[in-house]
Amino acid sequence: MARTARNTALETRTARLRLKVRRKPYWTPTGRQGIYVGYRRLKRGNGTWSIKRYLGRDEQAGGTYHTEGLDAEADDYVDADGAVVLTYFQAVEAAIKRGGTEMTESQRTRRYTVANAVTDYVRWLETHRKTAHDAKLKLQAYAVPFFGERIVADLKPEDFEQWLSWASTHTPKGRRTDKRPKVPTTPKELAAAKAKAARPVIDAGERKRRKRSTLNRVISNVKACLNRAFQDGHVSSDSAWRRLRKFKGADSARILWLSADQATRLINAAAPDFRPIIHAAMLSGCRWGELRALKCRDYDPVSGSVNVAESKSGKPRRVYLTDDGKAAFESWTAGRPVAEVIFKDRFGNAWGSHDQVRPIAAACTAAKIDPPVSFHVLRHSYASQLVQAGVSLAVVAEALGHSDTRMVSKHYGHLSPSHVASEIRANLPALGVPIDRKVVAVRP
Repeated sequence: MARTARNTALETRTARLRLKVRRKPYWTPTGRQGIYVGYRRLKRGNGTWSIKRYLGRDEQAGGTYHTEGLDAEADDYVDADGAVVLTYFQAVEAAIKRGGTEMTESQRTRRYTVANAVTDYVRWLETHRKTAHDAKLKLQAYAVPFFGERIVADLKPEDFEQWLSWASTHTPKGRRTDKRPKVPTTPKELAAAKAKAARPVIDAGERKRRKRSTLNRVISNVKACLNRAFQDGHVSSDSAWRRLRKFKGADSARILWLSADQATRLINAAAPDFRPIIHAAMLSGCRWGELRALKCRDYDPVSGSVNVAESKSGKPRRVYLTDDGKAAFESWTAGRPVAEVIFKDRFGNAWGSHDQVRPIAAACTAAKIDPPVSFHVLRHSYASQLVQAGVSLAVVAEALGHSDTRMVSKHYGHLSPSHVASEIRANLPALGVPIDRKVVAVRP
């Protein structure tokens, strides 16, 4: 037996019989973390052995423990038989063995914390989804600092109301706004500072909306994380967070997209190695991560489509191309090994997860796209052009890889030819108020 598990007051019958008779056991560590063995001295006959297990920390009560008997007596007056009568060291071994067995449902839920739920949920996402990194960042920034070691089974609806109030003013670590600004010295730093100063000022209302929009995405991750804990049996009810609702009106529809002319200018202005992947984004609506992972075998010239083996949701989908798209992918894949990635940088390597940021910014500057757009706007542009051309929202949702039309309707539905709009324009009478025709609209 390890030295840390020894206790001279309990090891021998002579030492135990010197102890006072009392109802409360004499506890001692077993050498295994969170597991203790106890001896209860009786007025007559052999004493009894017990086990105590640490279940986690409770905010109100502190440490929480589960205590039960070992169904064995101590060898105070008779020799140990290893089953009904145990020596001290046999009792320690029995406590460790029982402490390592599977706990009951109530014991398991009592010690399962929010931090445990976050760890398990991220591990599950790493296996089944492609959003593990993003979910991990959000949960570690907003959920773990507030809930942390709170027991999931002990959470109440009012805890989430308090969390929302806290999260609304919380600035995650590493994003402090009160740091002393660095004084620019190099030409590059001076240019960056000048560009930052030229950005439009965001008013308090817009900052509040953006914060709530961010929290809405955090809420989705928190509920998904705790629902996973509920489904896995770590908690018996999901009622505590079931009524947690997102902020209304915080998620404004995405309205930024490129026209066909702007898209052509952007493609032509891009660096030679970056130009094909921009072109592919406009032809397919695929995400950056999907495009950079495409291999030559993923293009099927027979059906004229591209197979996205693993999308953001973890499900494969097939994107059908126009004649221009088929011609482009044919030229990019012709004569190349089927296992080779289609798009490579100027060094012949596959593009990295964030390698699109600087090239797309440089292309926007060269093409005079103002304000500059991110790579993801190319996906919006693809969807917007389809919707404006009269393609049904269900078809667009299928092409983008959405499970239904809700996201497409939210972000692009206003671009679809509408019976309501046609009826209003055809039947609302003109007011006859003269319009000043001297003002000329300036178009980009």
